[in-house]
Amino acid sequence: MAQQSYKNQIKLLLDVLPEVAREKCFALHGGTAINLFIREMPRLSVDIDLTYVPIEDRATSMININKALERTKSRIESVIPSVTVIHRSDIAKLQISTRNASIKLEVNLVGRGTYIPPEDMVLCDKAQNEFNAFCVIPVVPLGQLYGGKICAALDRQHPRDLFDVKYLLANEGFSNEVKRGFLLCLLGSERPIHEVIYPNLQDQRSALTNQFEGMTTEEFSYKEYEEIRFKLIEVIHKNLIDEDKDFLLSVKNLTPNWTKYDFQLFPSVRWKIQNLQRLKDTNPKKHADQYNALKKKLNK
Repeated sequence: MAQQSYKNQIKLLLDVLPEVAREKCFALHGGTAINLFIREMPRLSVDIDLTYVPIEDRATSMININKALERTKSRIESVIPSVTVIHRSDIAKLQISTRNASIKLEVNLVGRGTYIPPEDMVLCDKAQNEFNAFCVIPVVPLGQLYGGKICAALDRQHPRDLFDVKYLLANEGFSNEVKRGFLLCLLGSERPIHEVIYPNLQDQRSALTNQFEGMTTEEFSYKEYEEIRFKLIEVIHKNLIDEDKDFLLSVKNLTPNWTKYDFQLFPSVRWKIQNLQRLKDTNPKKHADQYNALKKKLNK
């Protein structure tokens, strides 16, 4: 029953995506990009997560994002019978519903911009055949795509994120490209850096049963979930070289060295630095404690 519900959502999603793809200011990221465009649909994914590609000031971005969403809403309403589309302009979100399914489309308002142009990707063969659909859509760079997925996997530790990471580790691995994207997304994370790369491990047995079953026909046990989580943390630590660690510490200390990773124009990074500066100004002890915690975790 759960799988049929997910499939109804994917059918709706695949009707919607061609209308989204017409807005070239957006690129797809998240689980749908991974499972329906990068991989051959190892699991179902039912959300449309978008990155706004231009780097502009926030006010300009909000205006342009919502104009694009309004155009998308109008097109969806014209091509899908009996659809209801609710546009939440305050959070840049469309809620799209038919009698059989409901999906959401969201634009990341903080994580704007890509470090190289998005690439047009074709819907995977398995999805084309199973759902009799076709779509081409811009997708964020692979490193940025998986960088965001890794940060999510370490932060919320949801089984679907670790399932996606499983395929990364078995294929591309934690390459330099993926590491670059990970560091960008790490700096844009709401959590302190040391809490993301050295997370407190959560018990996600109930999430595996209640929020993941039906998304895949593959076996994915809790034991394998824990093994993938451990392996991910281990791989990250093995691949962060001294230059990477010094870079993270320089940002944390508000003396960023952008020589190797020039992320300074990204809104998420600028927001992070503003928050760090505010913390240092209002609570210098807490800022120093967080810096020292990161330094200790990185063995520096």
